[in-house]
Amino acid sequence: MNKIFNLESSVASAVDIDVAATLLACSVDLVLVVNHAGVIEKVIDGYKPVASNTKVLTGKKWLDTVAIDSQPKVNALLKAPDEASEQKWRQVNQDIEDFGSVPIQYSTVFFPQQQKLIAVGKDLSMLSSLQQKLVDAQQEIERDYANLHAIQNRYLQLFNSIDQAYLIIDSQSFKILEMNKSAGYLTGDLRKIQGKLFTNLFPVKDHETIQNYLSESKSGILQSSIQSSLENLQEPVELSSVLLREGNQNVCLVSIKPKSHAVQINSFSEQTTLLTQALENFQDGFIVCTTHGMILSSNNAFVLMSQSAQKENIVGKSLELWLGRTSVDLKIILGTVREYGAIKDYATTITADDGSSPFDAQISAVHFNSDKLSAVVISIHQTAKSSSPSIPNNPGVGKNAVELTQLVGKVALKQIVTETTDIIEKLCILAALELTMSNRASAAELLGLSRQGLYIKMRRFGIIDSNASDDSDA
Repeated sequence: MNKIFNLESSVASAVDIDVAATLLACSVDLVLVVNHAGVIEKVIDGYKPVASNTKVLTGKKWLDTVAIDSQPKVNALLKAPDEASEQKWRQVNQDIEDFGSVPIQYSTVFFPQQQKLIAVGKDLSMLSSLQQKLVDAQQEIERDYANLHAIQNRYLQLFNSIDQAYLIIDSQSFKILEMNKSAGYLTGDLRKIQGKLFTNLFPVKDHETIQNYLSESKSGILQSSIQSSLENLQEPVELSSVLLREGNQNVCLVSIKPKSHAVQINSFSEQTTLLTQALENFQDGFIVCTTHGMILSSNNAFVLMSQSAQKENIVGKSLELWLGRTSVDLKIILGTVREYGAIKDYATTITADDGSSPFDAQISAVHFNSDKLSAVVISIHQTAKSSSPSIPNNPGVGKNAVELTQLVGKVALKQIVTETTDIIEKLCILAALELTMSNRASAAELLGLSRQGLYIKMRRFGIIDSNASDDSDA
């Protein structure tokens, strides 16, 4: 149709514009005759009028009768095309009074002699309606998909929260399609079992009985449960099956109920009990205490470490009673946990109630909130006593013992003793800072010094800059 409307100038000059407009109206839905000023002089309806009152467009500027977003397209249609080019079809939202906006696809034919043009339009209302229906259908599909996804999530949550073990079996092949977590506790790894034959979970001697049972269940015959035993548990279980219809496919919902409930740890309370028992019998000591260090609970391992007669002698007391450096260690542990949320492998010693020699230990702790309670969980791991104490690897610590003995006869004894004392003091300060994770206030308390006295010695030995502030604790 583009070629039909792309008339050459000589042909357009020879044809009367009114006759041409009338002829074109027979093949399109709307024809507008527009003068050089862009004013619509004449409106001719096609075989199927786009509206009953299109004549109201007569005498108005074409630009003023379209939607704002369509005005650039109308400006392009009003421009005369080059002789070698064609005027493109452009979709315009045509506003018609008392009718609304109508999507119309326009192209123009110019008549240079009359300085006018004919705009021929095809009504796209039907196409627009189909597009809108497509959009509505797509949105409806997306809503249905979202609802289906939500239903599926609810189904999975419900399916996996049931304490009873359930499996969905294909009624034709007897392969496992789905299983809940409770079934996983009984039968093993869900990923390895899914897609396998259901009968393989049981002894070979029971395969035929189970297949016959599922076949009868597939036929809709109501029957009582049967007895068998799971291969991995070696203890009796009770099987029952119900037929479920899913469109053209039938599946069997099979439940497995152990005769002994010892292996069922499905509920949250059972899982909590299992974890508590595991911690109670663990070799490392575990303590739950308040944020101030008062012990709320402990396991058997810590009772043995502390050589206490019973747990009641531990609960309600401060942890510092069993720490080698008493309040210093506790302040460092709780302070670090309070600031960073956790501490790991803090070296200390544990002192027993019976007065035996302290043993080396590593402490890890983490802070947690339970309902209205804010508490700290502490793990105590006993370590092997090292053969020699670790000395901070710090260059410039001083001369070793051999070098000091070589000074005899060259330097006065008083000077040798003074230098030896300085070396020992510096080593002790560095060790205290390492133990307290560079917390100077705790290091001063550990060394039995005032904070000011520690700062003076640290400046003297060059551990901190002489201009450093005395208020820093780290």
